[in-house]
Amino acid sequence: MRIITTILLFLFMITSVNASEIVFDFTIPSFEGTGKSSHYLTIENIEKTRKDAIKAAEKAAADKATADAKATAIAKFKANLESRFYTALAKQITTNVFGADGLQQDSGTFTSPVGGEVVTWTTPNTGNVVVTVTETDGTVTTFTMPKED
Repeated sequence: MRIITTILLFLFMITSVNASEIVFDFTIPSFEGTGKSSHYLTIENIEKTRKDAIKAAEKAAADKATADAKATAIAKFKANLESRFYTALAKQITTNVFGADGLQQDSGTFTSPVGGEVVTWTTPNTGNVVVTVTETDGTVTTFTMPKED
């Protein structure tokens, strides 16, 4: 009997439970109000960072596509050909303005077969050479250079 009493006493000592009242409390600042403005700012910053990252990724993809298009063999060939074409055109204009073998042309026009741009040069009585480039979209660029030093 003594053993049973000891066991029961031991079980009562182990099974004693301390409990407190259960209290419900909101921990979300939107409902509670405490820290509400900083909570909204944090959410706004997270959204902005996400949108900026998406825009940056889209821009990087577009830049990569443009760079890839310019890096093709055909694009490089076209750029090299256009460069040589404009170099030859500049030489031709210079030869016509200053004259080769005593021949001189005070004005002239050339239409590019590659892009359709129209290049016109004149040497008015001001002592300058005026070169006008009219692009296919209507943009006009004018260069004025002294004919003689």
